[in-house]
Amino acid sequence: MKRFHTVNYLTMILFFLYLVGILSLMLLTINIEDINAPDFIFGIEIDKVVHFIVFLPYSLLLWLAFNKKFSRHTNLFISFLIPFTGILFAIATEFLQSLNPSRDFDINDIIVNIMSVIFASLLLNVIHYLNDRSR
Repeated sequence: MKRFHTVNYLTMILFFLYLVGILSLMLLTINIEDINAPDFIFGIEIDKVVHFIVFLPYSLLLWLAFNKKFSRHTNLFISFLIPFTGILFAIATEFLQSLNPSRDFDINDIIVNIMSVIFASLLLNVIHYLNDRSR
């Protein structure tokens, strides 16, 4: 039982460190010219690819951190709460980013962030469905 609590607390800490990391990245001034990266990957702007990758872990980390607290309402947690909070976080980070004078607000970044959260949430739904079917 003690091991479960330790793992649960570690996943919560990991989730909150992830949130702090995202917020730090959004508020820091990053000089793109210093980074030697292509402008596009498979015809998609590198900035959008980075936004998608950065927000992809949100759903999984939130589920790992709090799935035991919502064990009676797993479907509600996976299907509604995770995507809803992820969408709010995606929008909030872009607005916070606009507070940095060297960063620009971009509605397309919000769209990509939301797409990433929804994609990961759908993936969690599929995994949960397949796991329930196998029982």
